[in-house]
Amino acid sequence: MPKAVDPIQKRSEFVAASWDVIAADGLKAATLRRVAAEAGCTTGALTHYYTDRRSLLVDALRAAHYQAGARMMDAAKGTSSHGARLQAVLLEALPLDAARMREWRVWLAFWAESMTDAELAKENARRYAEWRQLLEDLIRPLMRTRAEAKRELAYVVALVDGLGLRLARHVSNDRMLGDEQRECAATLVRHLARFEAA
Repeated sequence: MPKAVDPIQKRSEFVAASWDVIAADGLKAATLRRVAAEAGCTTGALTHYYTDRRSLLVDALRAAHYQAGARMMDAAKGTSSHGARLQAVLLEALPLDAARMREWRVWLAFWAESMTDAELAKENARRYAEWRQLLEDLIRPLMRTRAEAKRELAYVVALVDGLGLRLARHVSNDRMLGDEQRECAATLVRHLARFEAA
């Protein structure tokens, strides 16, 4: 009797393999053949779940955002204040460990590709809007007015994007990366400290 295969699990494996390829060698390297090889199977097995490269890439981008979002919400659980909740989510958004660094490298590859690919641009914009909405919901209780919340939102999004880019450009020197990660986390915490003091 053939072994039962969980299609959701199998898709997750292919998505994870695509992230590994993209993080290592960029989006163009993520061909069906290369992703299948990374997942340890044939291209035919992969096309049973993804009929073309585009559907795999869109799923990979979507899954990266969902995974990050779920992790951020877990980090926010059990926090004692609005400021602590915002800090937990923003720290979780930075590439401060290997898994989050891989996510950032995947996102950067998609951001670059979305400059010339309308479908990926639309998908990326939708996920980025969800991220901004989450932050706005966390920031709003900390500010007196909606206008102040919008300004703070613009600032923290730029801060996280800038710090994340700063870290994601490091590839080879682990010690330097660790120092940079600590410095970037401290920069973010210093900015948010005023909310705990208020």
